Amino acid sequence: MKKKFIVTKVNTMIVFSLILFSVVLLKNPAVAAAAPVTVNTVDYIDENLIINNNGSTKIYYALEADAAKDKWEVIEADAGATTSIDLSWLTDSIDNELKIKGDDGVKATVTIKERTDKLEVSINYLSVDSIAKTSTIGPLLNIMTTAGTATKPILYNDLEWKKGDTGNWKDVSLLTVAQLEKFQIKGTDLFFRIKAINANTVSGISPDGFSGNRVSKEAKLKIAKKASPMVVGIDGSRFTAAIKYGKEYRITTSNGSTNVTTNWIPVKDKSIKNLPLATIYASNANGTTIPFPGSIIEIRDYSTSKAASSKITKITLNAQRTLPGTITEGKAPYPAVAGDNNIYINYNGTTNVSITVPSASTSNPYEYTIVKPGSTFSIEKATWTSITKNTEYKITATKAVDGGDLYIRQKEIKSKEATNSSPAVAYALASTYGKYRLSYPSVPKITDGNLTFIKGFTNDLTFTIKLNELGKLPFETVVKSIKLGSKDLLFSTSVTPDLGGGAGSTSIVYTMTVTLKKDSLEELPVSANKPITIYYGSGSDKTSVKLTVKNPTPALPLTASPTLGSATGKTAILVTSPVASGNKLVYTIDDAEVKDKKQEEKITTGIDYTSGSDITVTASKYVTVYEVNSTTNNIVKYKSIAITADNIK
Repeated sequence: MKKKFIVTKVNTMIVFSLILFSVVLLKNPAVAAAAPVTVNTVDYIDENLIINNNGSTKIYYALEADAAKDKWEVIEADAGATTSIDLSWLTDSIDNELKIKGDDGVKATVTIKERTDKLEVSINYLSVDSIAKTSTIGPLLNIMTTAGTATKPILYNDLEWKKGDTGNWKDVSLLTVAQLEKFQIKGTDLFFRIKAINANTVSGISPDGFSGNRVSKEAKLKIAKKASPMVVGIDGSRFTAAIKYGKEYRITTSNGSTNVTTNWIPVKDKSIKNLPLATIYASNANGTTIPFPGSIIEIRDYSTSKAASSKITKITLNAQRTLPGTITEGKAPYPAVAGDNNIYINYNGTTNVSITVPSASTSNPYEYTIVKPGSTFSIEKATWTSITKNTEYKITATKAVDGGDLYIRQKEIKSKEATNSSPAVAYALASTYGKYRLSYPSVPKITDGNLTFIKGFTNDLTFTIKLNELGKLPFETVVKSIKLGSKDLLFSTSVTPDLGGGAGSTSIVYTMTVTLKKDSLEELPVSANKPITIYYGSGSDKTSVKLTVKNPTPALPLTASPTLGSATGKTAILVTSPVASGNKLVYTIDDAEVKDKKQEEKITTGIDYTSGSDITVTASKYVTVYEVNSTTNNIVKYKSIAITADNIK
């Protein structure tokens, strides 16, 4: 009976245990359904790890080293399907391997990425004008970072930004060119960082942490205040603006009923200090004969890779005045007629010319300049003389040279603010000019003005003077003296046709031939393009003739050597110097060595020669081979060779 009792008791306990375990399973079905936990999301934004509970009631996690020692942190699983684990305690300077497990003890591993410490952001302003105001500044930024890959680099849209140390982080879509320009008014500091991106489960595959990223270290970008507008001067006399290297400009002009504004044009030439208005307008207007229209010129420092363009200087110019009236030859009416805008030019013999402008005054000033014959008018170099009264302005013939050009215009007017006693004065460019060719009555005119004398070669030099024009008597008929500096030159003159000892006739043009004597010229020092002054009998003088005095030019050496000819009694000369195009070889047979030949000499008795060909000659003679100009026979090179018996076959 006892043995049977024991068996019954054991069976009863087994049954009780099975019943109790069944009750537990019924009360906690999650335990019964527990499966390995998995990673749902690595939340880099809020620094949390989201775990799929998969039926576990407790979640265990530890760094890889702690997990190896079976040292786990444990938390109750959150209600619902997932549990959030705080990651803020992890160091962000390295990748962290984190182990997790649930009730079933099966471990999973997830990598929590290190924070990107290397981030630099710089701005290049060069292309800012080509970007719409509403566009982001992304194209202007250079981003350098250790994050990203070659196939998926970190781009502008991967960043976020804030203004100053305390600003809120914002999406980069809000940082537009227009917003940048606002920051440039006073300047500010912008901060950028790579925004955090969560690593999520994709297509059922748990993330390992590398598909997202932590927020990066901040990069500071200083937005400098735009430079203040510069002072730009307008030279209304020379028609230039003080726009130089490093500046850029644009101009707005009226095109009928609409205004036309050019693009910004940079000045890249470092040598430019002042820019002509004609260049700025880029039209047919030149300010001298075609007036500049009214305009607005804007100037600023142009953008570089490191600096933004400066604030804009704006200059408003009224349309340029056109010279009123006409230039008239003769005396001005007396008394002057009010509102007479004409300009009167009157000759007083051959000594001076006078200019009268009836409308000239201090409030309406005129000015003139004279360009001598052979020179060219230059608006940048012209020197102007003011005319501010209705009186004769006399200019001597030495300044108002016959054949020169007189330019006259209304003078530039500087702006003035209004005062209690006078109204404001608006700025005005100088007007367009009028041009007048000065032509004195019957002044002598030299027809050939450049002479060259080569010592030892040139004989007398001659030039001609036209004494008068048809319909006028010659004012000058005699040359008293001719000087080069203070040196008197010997000369003679002849007039064709003969003046007959009188003043001549108005129906004949008289020409004087002047001959400068060789003996006088030989005494002159070597000089280049020196003016000769001609003093006439009635007091006129001219310096139109230029004299160059030269020493003769030594002929160059010719490289040549004698050799046996091809027949008895023959020699030959081998010329190894190249003969220039247009030249030829000739030779002479001489009793003595030829020396000191000059390029001004001509060889007219030479025999044409080909290098290496036979020459009939006897011993003790000299064969002189010349390279000469084929047309003029002037010597270019030469060599005089002594012929010995050894050189003759």
